[in-house]
Amino acid sequence: MTIEKFLKKPNLLLTRENLVSMFIFLAGIILRLRQYLTGRSLWVDEAMLALNIVNRNFAELFKPLDYDQGAPIGFLLVEKIFNLMFGRNELALRFFPLLAGLVSLWTFYLLLKHFTREAGLLLAFTLFAGNPRLIYYSSEVKQYIVDVTVTIALLLFATHAFENPSRRNLTVLLFAGLLALWLSHPSLFILAAIGLALLISHIQKKDFANLWLVLEMGIIWLAEVGLLYFLTLRDLHSNAYMRTYWQDAFAPMPPWRDWNWYWTSFVENMDTQFAVTRAPWIMLLLILAGWAILSRQKFSFAITLAGTFFFNLLASSLKLYPSLERLTLFLVPINLLLIGKAVEWLHQSIRAHRVLSTLVLLGLGGILLSGPLPRTFEQFISPKYFQHIRPSMEFLQNTWHEGDLLYLSNGAVPAFEYYAPLYGLESVSYIAGKREDYINPTIILARIEALKGNHRVWFLITHVYEKGEFNEKDFLLDYLNQIGHKRREFRQPGTSVYLYLYDLSSSK
Repeated sequence: MTIEKFLKKPNLLLTRENLVSMFIFLAGIILRLRQYLTGRSLWVDEAMLALNIVNRNFAELFKPLDYDQGAPIGFLLVEKIFNLMFGRNELALRFFPLLAGLVSLWTFYLLLKHFTREAGLLLAFTLFAGNPRLIYYSSEVKQYIVDVTVTIALLLFATHAFENPSRRNLTVLLFAGLLALWLSHPSLFILAAIGLALLISHIQKKDFANLWLVLEMGIIWLAEVGLLYFLTLRDLHSNAYMRTYWQDAFAPMPPWRDWNWYWTSFVENMDTQFAVTRAPWIMLLLILAGWAILSRQKFSFAITLAGTFFFNLLASSLKLYPSLERLTLFLVPINLLLIGKAVEWLHQSIRAHRVLSTLVLLGLGGILLSGPLPRTFEQFISPKYFQHIRPSMEFLQNTWHEGDLLYLSNGAVPAFEYYAPLYGLESVSYIAGKREDYINPTIILARIEALKGNHRVWFLITHVYEKGEFNEKDFLLDYLNQIGHKRREFRQPGTSVYLYLYDLSSSK
């Protein structure tokens, strides 16, 4: 065989599609490692969950979490293992999400290979590898990137079960589902959709032997859901604060009560998940077209994807699971797969007209990539350190005098509590704002009253609360400048962490 024939063989690794895919894969790895290695401090959401992980033992993780936090128990247990292995630091706590993010690159490529090729595969894979949200959540102490990885893995296992519904493949799917439920809350929607698709498929084929296997598998999954509900989910479901916080993220019931909610939520999700702000209707058309094409080729898999959306919205309308922003990050690979399928079909349909085909692909690629890739490039060159509290903690450690007092904004408490032992500040007592103070901000001023008469009072402000014309930082500083004298100010450039030293010994 000549070298020319060897290189032209379509089933070998050195095809153009595989080489480009390899480049995209490596770029995705570099982007995720860059984000992981920035060394940014935990921000308030991460710190709240991290405090539960580092301050509790394994058994205590099964109890309701502090700070109104919620996460799959399996995710918490894995995080605790890495915490014990590598210590109390960001890299240890973010290691599991990083692993999930890296694994998701490879598994999504494998999933795409089952359903798309050429232009559709490469565009979808580029959108996945370069997605700024997926990159970011691959280095955050939260479960959302694990949701993405679990979704892709379950769809891969389902693909094998649809193509060859043997006892072995169904058994593998059974155990994959059992593990998934421990690691990801939205895995329940995917498993319900897979079960529905398998039932329809076996009923159509009159394959009653495997039908009973599917029913048994569903019963086992439901039994585990019941166990997890008893262990952790019932406490999360009854959390009044979480239900209030996400009240706008629940679908209307009945749906016709507010049809506009669906379009508004879709547009918002396209912005937050894909950085697509222009022409979101093009995304919707591609997703719907991709599903229609897929339904003619792989009906069971198409039912699975549609069922996932259906069960997610059903849970949302029942106020069981919010359907917005990061909580629906697990839908990103499904949307991208359908977009890739639509682009592949479009490319195949007009590929005979080379100029037209090129223009159409460049146009679609420009629309879909012009939002996420510039944002990803910007984050790669200049990573964000928006609540990077460590420099302020170090400054406070080096300038703290005996007799100093400290006030923390409500948003600063979790990060301060997490980092205080690392900077020898764990014994420092403080006065802190409360979440409920924002209903009546004058309560904040009443708390500061207790600090009057002291020469050195530190004020640490992070995660500034803003609503309407109210800005927590401006509100505090306006009042402090009325009752005292600012002696020092420290702020690391590029962060949103503010540290001030005031003399409140005498009123102005």
